[in-house]
Amino acid sequence: MLAERFQFSPVLAGERIKLRLIEKKDAPSLLAILSDPLVMKYVTQGSLFSFSRSRRVADELLNTRRQDSIHYGIWLSEEEGPVGVVSLQNWRQECCDAMVGYMLDRRFWHQGLATEALGTLLRYAFNELHIQRVEGRCHAVNTASERVMQRNGMVLERTFSQKRMFFTAPLEMKIYSLTDQQYQACFAGAEHDGTD
Repeated sequence: MLAERFQFSPVLAGERIKLRLIEKKDAPSLLAILSDPLVMKYVTQGSLFSFSRSRRVADELLNTRRQDSIHYGIWLSEEEGPVGVVSLQNWRQECCDAMVGYMLDRRFWHQGLATEALGTLLRYAFNELHIQRVEGRCHAVNTASERVMQRNGMVLERTFSQKRMFFTAPLEMKIYSLTDQQYQACFAGAEHDGTD
């Protein structure tokens, strides 16, 4: 497991949230979040909703054998389970780059929690793991997700159309990126609060 090989911090603290490595016991909370068709719409690039796809995504998040991904649950003190997930994915250690991803239970949208969670993960990725570049993607119509990346200093790199299944229109996606140098220029000397 990547977390065991690199001794990732099991808990990262933000102002209002804690990030804790996802564990098997978090499966019911993950499945509850992923059972929401609107959440899944943005997690799976707009493909048709199905509970089997939700289970596959949950299994992927719980897979501790993947060597290129690490997933943190987003925890609030008053909740019994994670209310979302923030991840480093497709981490290419030789290039020191990774993709970031995040999802949040719809009950907690528009409260700045995804922004804070991503900011907490980016601080750790750049300052402790010495990642040099991260990339994130969102649907062009998902302006809330786009704002999460922008508020964390990420810059629009390009927009592209992604082909999907038969009889569906291509999906327009936006790719944002942030380098360690850009991160340090934005946040050096100031504690990033991640508020929306």
